Amino acid sequence: MMGRRVARIIIAQVRFTGLLLHYCYLRLRYIQLHIEYYLLKAAGATLVEAVKIEYWIKSMSKEDRVIFATCVAVSIYILALIMLIRM
Repeated sequence: MMGRRVARIIIAQVRFTGLLLHYCYLRLRYIQLHIEYYLLKAAGATLVEAVKIEYWIKSMSKEDRVIFATCVAVSIYILALIMLIRM
């Protein structure tokens, strides 16, 4: 009799632990899906802004485009130089 009671308690504890682990996994998965959702929203917003900037650049005159490209190139070179100095 005592052996069966102990076996039932152990089985109940194992089931409870399994359910608890499954619940923790589902909560972590839920958080992961929320993070992915907000990253996708941010990527979509970034893509929309990139398209707006592309059309804005296309509407510029040739001289303005050259000046804009020069500013961007100089900014990139400065960032690369700063990274080289920090290494």
